[in-house]
Amino acid sequence: MITQKNSIVKINSFNVDGKCYITLDCDSEIQSAKLTVFDNNKASLLSTPLMIVGKRAQGDFEIKNPNLWNVYSPYLYKYTLEIETANGKEDVSGTFGVRELKSAGKNLNVNGNPVFLRGYIRGTTAHDHANNCNLSKRDFYYKNISQAKKYGFNFVRFHSAIPDEEFFNVADELGMLIHIELRELYDEYNNLEEMIKTKPLIVTDEFIENVVARAYNHPSMAIYCIGNEIKGTGASERVKDICKLIKKLDGDRLFIDTCAWGQNNREGVDIDIQHLSYYFPFGKHAGMYEDTDNLLVVGTSDGSEVKADGLNSEVTRALYFNVPLISHEVCHYTALRDFKALKEKFKSYGTPAPWWVDEELKMIQAKGLTDCYDEMYKASKSFQLECWKTAFEEMRKSKLLGGFQFLQFADTDVYENSNGMVDCFDDQSYITPEQVAKFNGDVTLLTSLGSRLFFGGKQIVIPVELSNCSEKNYTFADFSYKVIDSKENVFAQGQLKNVDITRHGLYDLCKVKLNFASVDKAEKYTIIMTLSDSNGIISYNDWKIWVYPEKEKIAYKDFCNYSNSDNFVTDDINKAFNLLEKGKNVCLVYRSDWTRHLLDKQQKNPEYAFKATWNRFKPVIWDRGTNYGGLCDTKTLNDYGFTTDRFYDFNYSAITEDCDKIVLDDFPVKVKSIISGIDKSVRDRFDAYAFSFNLPELQYDRTLRDFSYLFELKVGKGKLLVCGLNLTGLDEHEPSTTAMADFIVKYISGKDFNPTAEIDVKQLKDYMLECAKQPVKERMMTQFWQLDDTPVESEQYWEDSRKYLE
Repeated sequence: MITQKNSIVKINSFNVDGKCYITLDCDSEIQSAKLTVFDNNKASLLSTPLMIVGKRAQGDFEIKNPNLWNVYSPYLYKYTLEIETANGKEDVSGTFGVRELKSAGKNLNVNGNPVFLRGYIRGTTAHDHANNCNLSKRDFYYKNISQAKKYGFNFVRFHSAIPDEEFFNVADELGMLIHIELRELYDEYNNLEEMIKTKPLIVTDEFIENVVARAYNHPSMAIYCIGNEIKGTGASERVKDICKLIKKLDGDRLFIDTCAWGQNNREGVDIDIQHLSYYFPFGKHAGMYEDTDNLLVVGTSDGSEVKADGLNSEVTRALYFNVPLISHEVCHYTALRDFKALKEKFKSYGTPAPWWVDEELKMIQAKGLTDCYDEMYKASKSFQLECWKTAFEEMRKSKLLGGFQFLQFADTDVYENSNGMVDCFDDQSYITPEQVAKFNGDVTLLTSLGSRLFFGGKQIVIPVELSNCSEKNYTFADFSYKVIDSKENVFAQGQLKNVDITRHGLYDLCKVKLNFASVDKAEKYTIIMTLSDSNGIISYNDWKIWVYPEKEKIAYKDFCNYSNSDNFVTDDINKAFNLLEKGKNVCLVYRSDWTRHLLDKQQKNPEYAFKATWNRFKPVIWDRGTNYGGLCDTKTLNDYGFTTDRFYDFNYSAITEDCDKIVLDDFPVKVKSIISGIDKSVRDRFDAYAFSFNLPELQYDRTLRDFSYLFELKVGKGKLLVCGLNLTGLDEHEPSTTAMADFIVKYISGKDFNPTAEIDVKQLKDYMLECAKQPVKERMMTQFWQLDDTPVESEQYWEDSRKYLE
């Protein structure tokens, strides 16, 4: 409905045949009412009087061969009403769209066509940003939606909020579906408090009626939701009443009670939105978007058990979904921000910059990172993009999912929320629409490459899938592929003509087999796939893989006892000290239980230790974690056989998963780091909240730390290479691990292993004795990220983690 003066207009145009029904309600007796409908060229299509009964006027009308509204072609009709009541005359005008919205299998159908919902989140302060460009409301929303559409999004969820009328109008105009959540405008959302306990449902029937009245005529309006992460909705009579009321007032949109945490297959919902875990969908968690075990925590609507213990066994129920399943709040992978550019931008718009902009710049300077920060920023954004690409593609390949809600498209003004593809002005900052379109388009080519790391001399089979959610009715297309090396030389290429792509949805397209000869040197290859017809390119995507020489297998234990002349590899710290005192070249493979103290909090202190944090190969998820990618010494690594680019990439996925990332902030000398890690620039939210630890917002000892996976220094008469990388993959003959082991042996034996940073043996011993007194204790959110063993935090986890830190 649209409310103007004292009139409420409701146009039901939610079908594909153009048959519409209009009602007009006024505060006083209606004497006459005439409806005129125009197309978007302002040509009159029909004009008809309405039937009047007291304060209501109503009538049927039909638009022949209607232009349907959808996210690709958002066609709007305009109407005017000439009204005369006992209080005088009134003219009312507005727009509406002809469209049909229904749940169908795993997808939401718009006008009978399946749509894969590619959503982003706005709304509550934690997930939105202010009008920093000082635009009109319409232009503010227009910029956000038009930018989001450039990056491939077709759906927006308003987290714990209802958008302004101007947002609805722009979404109607540009073609963006909207999900709203029923919360009072000034009801402040506290994301930490509500992660643990749900606020009561306080909206009244009157509030709901007003919301429906405002939203009804907007074709962009798609989903009514009561709120975020409400637990126990199935047993709530109030929830049932709200469901009945909304379906009575507006039965042509979809309804869901809670965004995440709803019990499996509960009654009354038209779509389900579930949190499928804080895992990263790669490596051991690659199948997380196919795995319903992640959702067992929500239980079932009928109370039947989801897990049962047996004799030396356990059985878990496979959950199913009778409505489309949307993945809740995905991919909130943060990265560094360009604080200097942000400061200038706020200044140019005359908008006061948030407090943290200057404070971050001070911290960068205080930590001596000013000269290298630009590279750090780019490296973190590159890693963020690669992780987004991985996750988006895994969701598109899922047989379960009908879409996702991305957290979030734009950075916020909030200190820790740098998880946007664009900045907090809705401007492109580092990641381009073209980069994202490859994996977030209407038609997307997909493949499965496993670890992406291979030995030469093998055949690699590459399955190709297509996710086709376009409104266009494609028939046949030509599929082509090309594989190029790091110098853009073509290694392989081919074409398959007249591939049938008439079907919508997800399906297998073809299979490519690559035959790699044995290689003497590691190489990065890029696989490029294109789908095109006579009108041009339909879809384009690419992926990197790394191919390594296959060396003779060596066990991890044997490698840690390698010796050749004056060159040694050891994982024994005392042995390393003895060898260094004798002037030897030593690689210390540092893998310590002390780094993994979360697994055994009662373990005894070691004799010597580095300050090290337990790393995972996955992005920082909001402020859970410490991995913002890294910077690599390309000359050293490439010259000695470990092929790499400057920025940390998936060629480090095996050797930095479950590894020891060493903290060098207070190391006695400034060392040369060959592979450097990048830390996040914000603290854990729990530390700063008053009801939690009430610590300062800025914590230099827990942010932007100087991390290293591999570094060198001269120790006494000897030379030391410290390796915190995980080399246990030698036992599985993992390709990148064997390549790193080969690099280490060659490098410590080579002429370039000549560290300039110096320290004597006693000074290093004293430092490592001090480090062994207490392990590096990451904060609550990062501990969960490190453990990587449960989909979401439990109440027991919060309790145990707090006790441990206190």
